Amino acid sequence: MRKVVSTFEAGKSISSTTRMPGTEGIWTFVFIDMMVFLLIFLVFMLERLGNYDLYTQSQLQLSPAWGFVNTLILLTSSWMVFEAVQAAKRKDSIAVSRWLKAAFMLGGIFVVNKIIEYYLKIDAGIYVTTNSFFTFYFFITAIHFLHLIAGMIFLWVYSVLSRKLNISLKYTKQLENVGLFWHFVDALWIFIFPVLYVI
Repeated sequence: MRKVVSTFEAGKSISSTTRMPGTEGIWTFVFIDMMVFLLIFLVFMLERLGNYDLYTQSQLQLSPAWGFVNTLILLTSSWMVFEAVQAAKRKDSIAVSRWLKAAFMLGGIFVVNKIIEYYLKIDAGIYVTTNSFFTFYFFITAIHFLHLIAGMIFLWVYSVLSRKLNISLKYTKQLENVGLFWHFVDALWIFIFPVLYVI
């Protein structure tokens, strides 16, 4: 009987430490957002099949180097946010603030790179209305850009809160939500980069 009870308690302990991060709300939001982007990507690929030469020639006017650098930036920032969440679990508010601010700064570098890239395209006479490829290019990257800005706002707010408040269980769960959103933004770019710049 004691063995059964101890086994049950051990199982309970394991389940409590292996819970899903964040709350159901953020998972629902990410799932819906992901479905929307999958539909956009599907329409893009169908249009590409119907206008293969146009899309191939238009893609040559994008710089894979820009896209690759931005991919590295976001992957690094995603790791920093992960470290911030781990620091929150240790109740290390100083580390939380530092990791989040570092991730915020990398997000800012991404923003600057993207604005420069947009400027170079427009300066070269490439606009949203140039052709359907660039309509998709500006539309998809602009939506991702807005997601990134929203994520950066959350990063900054929670970096400030980490120093003003005690690192509670509530704060940690909310920070996990922020982390999940940021990881989603990063994962989204990992799809955008090959689809628009490479394939």
